[in-house]
Amino acid sequence: MNTPLQSWLDFFAIPASWLYGKIVRIRNRYYDNQKNVKRVPLPVIAVGNLTVGGTGKSPLVRWIVRRLRENGYNPAIVMRGFAAVNPELADEAVEYKEKFGEIDVIVGGDRFVHISKYLENGGKADCLVMDDGFQHRKLHRDLDIVVLDFLRDAFSQRMLPAGWLREPVEGLRRADATVVSHAQCAEPKFAKEVKAISGKEPIAWAAHHWTDLQVYVADSDTEESLEWLTGKSVAIRLGIGYPGPVIEALVRLGAKIAKQLPAGDHQPFSNSEISTLIETSKNVDAIVMTLKDWVKARDVMDLNKLHCPIVVPNLVLDIVEGADDFEKLLLSVFEVS
Repeated sequence: MNTPLQSWLDFFAIPASWLYGKIVRIRNRYYDNQKNVKRVPLPVIAVGNLTVGGTGKSPLVRWIVRRLRENGYNPAIVMRGFAAVNPELADEAVEYKEKFGEIDVIVGGDRFVHISKYLENGGKADCLVMDDGFQHRKLHRDLDIVVLDFLRDAFSQRMLPAGWLREPVEGLRRADATVVSHAQCAEPKFAKEVKAISGKEPIAWAAHHWTDLQVYVADSDTEESLEWLTGKSVAIRLGIGYPGPVIEALVRLGAKIAKQLPAGDHQPFSNSEISTLIETSKNVDAIVMTLKDWVKARDVMDLNKLHCPIVVPNLVLDIVEGADDFEKLLLSVFEVS
């Protein structure tokens, strides 16, 4: 039963969701005939989702980039970038550079404009992987991939702001392929549910897991096994859209979550939050955050003032079913028709 506050919120949110859905449908029709879509002279692979918050897009982008490189291609990553005065310092852009070292990351709201500038300035990429690109319909893509998180069933959600949907679920019909994340939890009937809407079953099923931990203290960082966390009291600061799987992983490892520090998706570290982290560090064995959080924290935080290490799990994505078919689909964008 809803509380009075929830009932009042629903009173406003549900009509707003209906209106938002109508606006999104009108916008989609504007692009459906391709007349208002701009092209760039490189193959574009877009990775996106239907809901706000994390579904596993970024780990899948990394998987795609690795496979393209293994096949001799030189991809650049295209992304919007969030909450950064300098787009090159957007948290996910820095995260990609951390993972890949030498890679071009094109950051900006108008992807077509920024890709064009990149090419005019001598960019060497021979293909583009667009992170969070499903709703950015202004740019033509040769392959549209949607990530569906089984743990956050998009098919039972309402549109924003009453639910998590960024667009109506029938938008999935535009996708060339779907990849299901958290496949280890998925039920067989989910494939049929996807096919009922998109017209085809998921091409691949993916599972996320941690491989090890990066432990940061004032004068060094070390690589530790996951068991390092077992029995330790930890505080968590997770500026990601959906922190549930991280919390569940910590519990499975036997860590004791003493405090959860609130943070929004892509939220930068404020001075007051840094002070809170320093104070919190006196009472726990470690502060756990994602790599996305760490690339922001390290530039504004003096680790000498902390009383415990910062721990960053190394997250990887494995395609547990359909990897060969998925790779074949990716490489099809290079075929000359």
